[in-house]
Amino acid sequence: MTSRGIADKVAIVGMGCTQFGELWDRSTDDLLVDAVGQAVTSAGVGVDDVDAFWLGTLGSGQSGLALSRPLGIDYKPVTRVENYCATGSEAFRNACYAVASGAYDRCATR
Repeated sequence: MTSRGIADKVAIVGMGCTQFGELWDRSTDDLLVDAVGQAVTSAGVGVDDVDAFWLGTLGSGQSGLALSRPLGIDYKPVTRVENYCATGSEAFRNACYAVASGAYDRCATR
């Protein structure tokens, strides 16, 4: 079987990035809220417009609650992904395939 790819089915429309450095006065929750806020602002949508979220984290949190609680999102799926040094790529890849499959229209990864 040959893969037909998903390049024509998915588009990145926004992004956010937290400041790098020793941010001792900022919590993990603060950084999550900042990055997601920047991403949705740059995409021109609100957090409520996102259908599903993927959280890539290594060794922190046992579920998607690590993202849904700080963002105050209820009743939206949050999938926590962990894959060692490929964690971020894995979260992004899963969100892309979710959009390409038609399961969701808008997804966010962190």
